[in-house]
Formats: sequence, structure tokens, C-alpha cells
Amino acid sequence: MPQPPRIRRADVVETAIEVLNERGLDGVSLRVIADRLGVRQPALYHHFASKAALLDEVVEAILSRHHTARLPEPDEDWRSFLLRNASSLRSAMLSVRDGARLISSSGGRVPSLGNALAQVAVLERGGFEPDAAILALIAVSRYTIGAALEEQAAADARPMTVALDGADETVLRFAAALSRVNEAGSAHEFECGLRALVRGLEDARTMAKDEPA
Repeated sequence: MPQPPRIRRADVVETAIEVLNERGLDGVSLRVIADRLGVRQPALYHHFASKAALLDEVVEAILSRHHTARLPEPDEDWRSFLLRNASSLRSAMLSVRDGARLISSSGGRVPSLGNALAQVAVLERGGFEPDAAILALIAVSRYTIGAALEEQAAADARPMTVALDGADETVLRFAAALSRVNEAGSAHEFECGLRALVRGLEDARTMAKDEPA
């Protein structure tokens, strides 16, 4: 009797990424992955207890390959780190289909402790109180995830436009600016918002937890 093919944990993860890119997050299933690997679905449970556990490892594989700025460089300025870190996270999310949805929904609110300590430390060196440092990292992370979610959701959408029939000078000037924004692209749009956010964090370095936003 022929033996079923033996599969490695890494094979399951790679196949899951292939299915994700082809079918999107809603199309990823253990049955489809097992069929691709030529095994029965129960064989996957030897490596992963559930689909959620598999997706968590898929997220870590994507982040390991593409989120290359998770930690600050020695003596790096906090502003430089936040900009570099956010751009790196965005690249990771955009590297696969539905990557922003996948990464934002995976795991809980408990970050990697080593990474979190290093990230908070670089902000503390820049004058942040610990609470303010954590809030700053959350703000940048949420902006980045939200921007990537919208970008992937609107990947096939038409550029922003405005009707020009009978438009006056004010509308024409706005339309010209809108055209320049469209031409600059989503990466430029993200970068402008990110830099504005980081500049705004200058005033939040010592924000008390009971201060209004």
C-alpha cells in the first residue's frame, strides 16, 4: 500500500501563502492547502492545531521576510525609527494579497516583548515617558495598518476625480491638485501622512494618561 507523502511544516506555510495570493484571505482553507500538498486534511494537524495557528505562522513568515525594520539601529533617532518601522510594516502587508487584513487580525495585543522593549527604549531616549512611548507606537501602527487596509481594499478603484462641467477657478485648482496627488501614488500619500503623524508626536512625549486627546 503506498505511503502518503510526508510534508514539512515549512511546506504547509509556503502553500498557505500561495493559496492566499491566489484566492485571498477568505479563500484560504485547510482543505485547499491539503489538496495542493497531496495529503488528507488531518495530516496538517500534525503541524498545526488549527487554521488560526497556521495563519499565525504565515504572518510571522511574511513579517520575517519583509518587515525588516522591527528594531531600531544603535543610537537611531526616534523619528527615523518610527518612519522606517512603519514603512517596513506597510511593505510587509502589501507583499501578499489581503496582507493587511491577515496581519491586523492575527494574534492579540501582546507584542514580542524583546521588540517592544527596544522600541519603547528608543522613544524614551528621545524624551518620551513610558506611557507616551507605548501610545505613540500604537498610533503609528494603527495608521499604518489602516492605510494598508484601505490601499488593498481599493486596489481596483478608480483614481479620485471631480466633475469639471461648469467648474470655476477654485474647482479647477482643486482638480489640478487632486490630479497631482493621484499621480504621486499611494506610497507618497502614505509617507506624507506618516511624517505628519510623527511630527505631531513631538507634543505628546510627556502627555499624561488623563490628558484629553
